[in-house]
Amino acid sequence: MQEDWHIRPRLFKNAIPDFEAVCDLETVFEMASDEDIESRLIQRDGQNWSLVHGPFEALPSLEQPNWTVLVQGIDHHLPEAYDLLQLFRFIPDARLDDIMLSLASHGGGVGPHYDSYDVFLLQMHGKRRWKIGPLTDSTLKKDAPLKILEHFTPTEEFLLEPGDMLYLPPNYGHDGVAEGVCTTLSIGFRALNKAEVVSGILHDFADRIQSDETLKKQLFSDPGRGLQSRPANLPDDLIEFALTLMREFKPGEDEIAVSLGKMLTEPKPIVYYENNTEDMTIEEIRHTLIERGIALSMKTRMLVGKTSVFINGECVKPKRKETYEFLSNLANSRQLEPKEVNSAFVNEEAAFFVIGFAKAGWIDTLF
Repeated sequence: MQEDWHIRPRLFKNAIPDFEAVCDLETVFEMASDEDIESRLIQRDGQNWSLVHGPFEALPSLEQPNWTVLVQGIDHHLPEAYDLLQLFRFIPDARLDDIMLSLASHGGGVGPHYDSYDVFLLQMHGKRRWKIGPLTDSTLKKDAPLKILEHFTPTEEFLLEPGDMLYLPPNYGHDGVAEGVCTTLSIGFRALNKAEVVSGILHDFADRIQSDETLKKQLFSDPGRGLQSRPANLPDDLIEFALTLMREFKPGEDEIAVSLGKMLTEPKPIVYYENNTEDMTIEEIRHTLIERGIALSMKTRMLVGKTSVFINGECVKPKRKETYEFLSNLANSRQLEPKEVNSAFVNEEAAFFVIGFAKAGWIDTLF
């Protein structure tokens, strides 16, 4: 983190000794056929590339060269991939994204490209040869369905085998080509751009402002306005009214943090949660959680602010300090043993929130 992060690439040979694949090839084919999992098929024919979005009823034969299928967010579906992702929580969860799996036949890849975020490339099956180099020319190929660099000059080359891992900082050129059938895991990190942050915050404020009864009652008025000879002209005093409102709009740190926390935990559109408590009473849910402990769903995103907790796009504002501390511990550890849940449920506010999370499908039982 001190020497390489965000600065330069680094190769980790045998990064995970005795590394065990998170799934077999048959499971990859199954995930690529699932309509609830994002997937893409990329094929190369000489200098021509094609891109098709899944789900796929069938994929090309592994004997056919030069194709790759990408499966996004496998940590939402495979416990082994979810556990692997936890090893990368050495930076804030707000920056951690997901794991993408790439299955490629011989010669398969996605072409030379660069990412705007940090990425770890962990080899799972087979071998992949990576050519990397600083980005000196960001010109992309015209009419290509992918963002492929037109001019790429690699400066280093590595052959990754199972358990080997390559770290690349943002905007660093790389081109990975399969040598035989192989699978690679890409652990990606979220890189927010200014437009995304500003639009996300303003979108959240727009929702809050529209429900503000005080602001709704403050109407624009124009007493004494004379007869208009050009009624289509936008009135200067109406423009000034809007300008004054925007100048007076100065949200504080806490308000910004709430908008940011909700935005960063908002599930992706393809994500949904299963409620396994529909046939249970509140007391049955309470008893089950205390008896078995709790764990956040593999799909759940949860962050902690100074006074609030954010989960799957919602803001929770505990009134009691012990509730905040309990939810903070849950967010950081992502699971709590039965005795911890039992102690916390003495506090009815904590029990209320956790039972609500269970009913929404945001948490599971630990055992």
